[in-house]
Formats: sequence, C-alpha cells, structure tokens
Amino acid sequence: MKFMGLDIGGANTDCCIIEFDNDYNIISLSKNKYYLPFWIKHEKLPECLKELKGSNDIDVVCVSITAELADCYKTKRQGIIDITGMVESTFKDEDIYYVTFDGLKNYEYVNQNPLSAAAANWIGTVNLIKHLKDTCIFMDMGTTTTDIIPIKDKHEISQGYTDTQRLMNGELVYTGLLRTNVATIVNHVYIESNKTNVSSEYFTITADIHRILGHISEEQYTCDTPDGADKSITSCKNRLTRLVCGDIETISNETIMDMAEYIFEKQIQQVEESLKQVVFKTGIQNVVLSDIGLGNICRIAADNLKLNVINLNDYIPQPIVSIITTLGAIQMYLDLKDVNINILEKIYNMDK
Repeated sequence: MKFMGLDIGGANTDCCIIEFDNDYNIISLSKNKYYLPFWIKHEKLPECLKELKGSNDIDVVCVSITAELADCYKTKRQGIIDITGMVESTFKDEDIYYVTFDGLKNYEYVNQNPLSAAAANWIGTVNLIKHLKDTCIFMDMGTTTTDIIPIKDKHEISQGYTDTQRLMNGELVYTGLLRTNVATIVNHVYIESNKTNVSSEYFTITADIHRILGHISEEQYTCDTPDGADKSITSCKNRLTRLVCGDIETISNETIMDMAEYIFEKQIQQVEESLKQVVFKTGIQNVVLSDIGLGNICRIAADNLKLNVINLNDYIPQPIVSIITTLGAIQMYLDLKDVNINILEKIYNMDK
C-alpha cells in the first residue's frame, strides 16, 4: 500500500511517499519539496501535485493545509475551498483525507467545515510525536514559523487552535529560519557600538543571517531572495547592510558579522519568550524538538530555560525530520484505521 503525505503551505508544498508491505514494514520512503508562492501563482497547485506524485501509483493521499492565509484569498474559508477543490481534481482515483481539528476527514466534511482544516497541520505532527514522548512540548522551526505544541498523556493540550489563538498563547511564533523579514526581529542594531535604528523595508531575511553565520548552506536557502540576487555569502552580506541603509563598501565586514550575531540572539529570544509562556501554563519540562540547519535556535531556547531536551535527529535522519508534518498526516490515517504502528519507530528500524 502506498501513501502520499502532503503539507500545502503558502510558499512550499512538502511531500512524502511511503510504501508499506502487508505487515506494514516500510518498503520505500521518499521526500520532496516544491516551491510554490501561493500569493503569485496558486493556480499552479495541480501542476505541483502532479510533479510530486510522479509515476507513483498512490492508494491514499493525506493532506494538511496552511496556504489558505496567502494574499490571493480574501478569507481562509475561500482558501480552503479552493485548495481542496484543486486537490480533489488532481487525485481522482485515490482516497483523500484532510487533517482537521476534528481529526482526519474527507472532502465532504471539509467542504462543509472549511475552517476546521485551516492551518491544522500541527495536529498531524502531534499525532506522530505523541508516540515518541507522551508528555512533552514539541518545538519545530520551519522556514517561516515556529510551532510550540504542548502534549500531555498523548493528547495535545493547546490553548489555541486558530493561528490567531496560537499567537495569543505563545504556541505559534512567526519567526522562521529562512523567510522572516529581519526588521520584524529587531528595531535596532549596533554599528561600532552606536545604537542604530533599522529600516523596515523588505531588504533582508533570516536566510541571509543564517547563511552568513554558516548555519545553512546555499542549497538550504530554498526561498527567493528579497532583491532577486544570488544566495552567495557576499550577496547575503550586501542585503544585510541594507537593513541600515548601507552597502558592503560602507559597512565593514566585522560590523556585518556583529549585526548577524545580534539578530541571531534576538531571534532566539523571540522563541524563548514564547516557550517560557507555554512552560509556565503547562508545567511540562520535557521538550522534543526539530531544528533545521546548524542554528539550533529551538535547542538554545530550551537549554536557556533548563528544560529536558530530546532531539528528533537522534531518532530519525535529518532529511526525514524535514517532512515530519507529512508523516504525521499519514500517522493519523493509520490511527484512524486502527493500524497499530508507529511510523517513527518503523523509520528508525529501517536500516537495522
């Protein structure tokens, strides 16, 4: 049996394809990512989905959605209806299920209750992580946002469900490894010990910071650059200087590096403040985290609060961690059908 897990985001659509034998041992597991900026060309989603499917014969498609917040839609309701309609028209012969706050549901349910599927991808993730640690806070920094999800006795105990509610309760932080406008992290930096206000223009993003600091490679810089230039260290530094209306001729390399380190520390603080809020409300001291690249922002935030840390990288390979949400959607299907397996455990034992 072959499953396809999809996480349709506003900038990237993540995909995993898993084939099981009759005993639900994993025969094959593949992953892919498709950059599709919804605010520009959302109508290209069917083309994206077909390319991700390739020549695979898929039995079940499990989908989570966060792209409904893209600027091309006036409301989240409109976004969910449009996106699910494109999914249905693309996969006509497969069984399709959607991750919702009410569990895994079919198209008819989501069409009648579209907001139940809006930004519900983290529900799928919880249904995977709970098999690893039944009581914990799961932290996951992606390209755009950071999830901080409390789990107790294998049940999520979040105080918020919509993005607005989650932002209110510290369970969602709009800061990510790549796409975050640096001007939303700091309102000043220091140039030769002088406190210097920053420009609020879209000059530079966190991908530039983490590229400069060596936390990500050029290949891991998977989003567009603000100025359309390349992703070399020099170009990243040049974009960062624009934050203070300078350039690489007027701002020294030492100052550029100091600016990058300062912004990095402030991004850690963003995450740490929200994590502290969730820890205070729940009392949970165990943290399961997923970090992309070498920045280790979630780990540093948890260490600063002296929490007990479990890194997913210790259990499954980093490339698999990057598709954790799609795996979670498939785990929800297996749980729905009372198939008593843990995908994370199966992946861990694949090569043993």
